[in-house]
Amino acid sequence: MSTANPTKTKLRYRAYFWLMDICLFFAAIGLVDHIIDPYDFENAPTWYHIIAFFVIFFNGFVPLFLMVAKFMRDDYAEGLWRRSLVIMAYGVAIAPPIMIIGPWVLYWILSPLGISPPDAYYAFENFFYDQDFKAYAVIATAWLTFMLSFVGVFQFLRWRDSR
Repeated sequence: MSTANPTKTKLRYRAYFWLMDICLFFAAIGLVDHIIDPYDFENAPTWYHIIAFFVIFFNGFVPLFLMVAKFMRDDYAEGLWRRSLVIMAYGVAIAPPIMIIGPWVLYWILSPLGISPPDAYYAFENFFYDQDFKAYAVIATAWLTFMLSFVGVFQFLRWRDSR
């Protein structure tokens, strides 16, 4: 005989989706901030630092919690979680070789034709091959990318299932 309160259980399952929705909202805010990049972090006003705290919290730590919080997932959320991680595994396996080999292939195709690669190619090459990175920045970026990808894929699958 189960002693769990059914209303608490339903609320816990709904809270999982509510937190996912909040994470997607803050992912959008973070993306807009990344594109606009209005302030240098050291010279930003206090309100910007407060918003940045919430963006980092809901883009990194809450998705991490949602990935490991099996107790909050019902059968449907568990299925979405599994499907999301399968898609992410494909992405993690496929994206690096494309990012490394793709520019080379583009250069090899365009060079014999006498066509100069676009400026975006040189910007990518400079960023990807010639940039010096700190190890913590690489790990933090990879972690944040994984967390945001998880939220995005999960929410996309949820949206597609609702159609």
